[in-house]
Amino acid sequence: MNERIEKSCHEFWLMTCGLNTHARGKGYAQLDTPWNAFGSDDILVCTLWTDEIVSVFDPLGAKVRKFVKIGGKMKLWKGPAVKHGAQADQNLRRAAKDRLRVVGYEAEPHFHTNEPDARSVKYFYLDRAHELKRIFDFSEAAMLERLRVEEAFGRMRQEGPLQPAYLYELVSPRGDFPGMTTAQRKVGIPDEIPDQNDSNEEDEDADDDLVLFAQDEHEKASTETYAKRCLPILIAHVLKQNDQLMETLTYKELAGSLGRLNKHGEPWARGLGHVLSRVTSMIEGVDLNWSQPIPYLTTIVVAGQGPNKGLPGIGVKERWIGYEQLILAEKRSKLANEHEKIIRFGDRWNEVLERLGLDPVPAVDSENKKNAGGGWGGGESEQHKALKLFVKNHPELVGADASWFSSNEYVLRSGDEIDVFFKSDDWWIGVEVKSAVSDGLERDYERGLYQVVKYQAVLEAQALMDCPDKPPQVRVFLVLESLLPKKYVEVAKRLKVDVKDNIKPLT
Repeated sequence: MNERIEKSCHEFWLMTCGLNTHARGKGYAQLDTPWNAFGSDDILVCTLWTDEIVSVFDPLGAKVRKFVKIGGKMKLWKGPAVKHGAQADQNLRRAAKDRLRVVGYEAEPHFHTNEPDARSVKYFYLDRAHELKRIFDFSEAAMLERLRVEEAFGRMRQEGPLQPAYLYELVSPRGDFPGMTTAQRKVGIPDEIPDQNDSNEEDEDADDDLVLFAQDEHEKASTETYAKRCLPILIAHVLKQNDQLMETLTYKELAGSLGRLNKHGEPWARGLGHVLSRVTSMIEGVDLNWSQPIPYLTTIVVAGQGPNKGLPGIGVKERWIGYEQLILAEKRSKLANEHEKIIRFGDRWNEVLERLGLDPVPAVDSENKKNAGGGWGGGESEQHKALKLFVKNHPELVGADASWFSSNEYVLRSGDEIDVFFKSDDWWIGVEVKSAVSDGLERDYERGLYQVVKYQAVLEAQALMDCPDKPPQVRVFLVLESLLPKKYVEVAKRLKVDVKDNIKPLT
């Protein structure tokens, strides 16, 4: 089937937007033919010059991705081009502000002179319609760097660049659009195509890449200001955590802490993705010559509802390559692992603030800190310490005896610490405890089950090496102050973990 081509600009804009460029007569066509215009349902239709679209192969998705820069202005523009450029830029800003769809048709240019801006539309390719997804430098910087998108634009453009240029990715249109034909509806473009490179629909807490242009100086200053206010808030939150448990923040909660409110006085979270991306960039710019990298701090901010509840925003996939291919359980495990690194980073977070010229946050009580790895957050909770001591003083709870050797925080050769350990010639009994603090983060109970499995294996290996002729028998228990959540009861059975719950320390 031959590709459909429209050679008349007048017919193209009449078809897509109902715009009659000959209303004042053909002699006014140059003045009245737009670069973009709003069509039905307030969808913005744009002209996309074929020689200004860059194609980049993305090995992660094994596909070619297309990008274009439009909007802004160019110093070379003269006459009608200045007016058209200003109107086109204004339309793009309105579309972003009001969350309107933007689509574009590829157009073949015709050059009248050797001047690069002296061009007109030779014809439109009616079968090359694209949805335009806005790309922001802050939130998607890692993707842009990985694909070397700016280098691709640099190789293509010979004339002066647009100032500022708004970057879009061309993706499959979602649903009907101006100029769409019956044939396209039948065989061309299905409704609501999910594109792996398009921004997935986040809940209202997630960062929204379509709300603001982060290009002009006022908006950049706003993002920078919020980022500098945001970083100490995140670090203060980390340093308050107890028992290596990370209580996450939702986007709305962070917006409230920042005093970022809408006209109704409610926390306004949209656009926070750009702020968090800037926070990450600030942290990455700190060089303290440490042996370990600075953890991914902004992952403590997560969606508060929707299918991605409890997970960070879409920007994480550019830093954690392959993250999108993980199943939900794997994503949560990866996140929990990163949160443990963030907590263990401890007081070094204040060194990061100082290097950035920001005031450190108040230190937590040093008596409650772990010394290993720089300390961990707010240290060990009183509830956790009380439960450990109670188990140690009541060995009969796990079948041990008061005459046996006992210890809290017994260090295993794997580098782990088990909360309570009892030892005799014939038996080694380990205990991992979870206080009621874990009720605030149920997933810590699941973590406890797998910790028991790990400690069982490590202690059995140590027993075999220490007593090869007659290794002592090994048992590891999970002791809980609260009841084990119902959803983990079957998990405990399948893993063969001995759980003793509802153990209340005497007060």
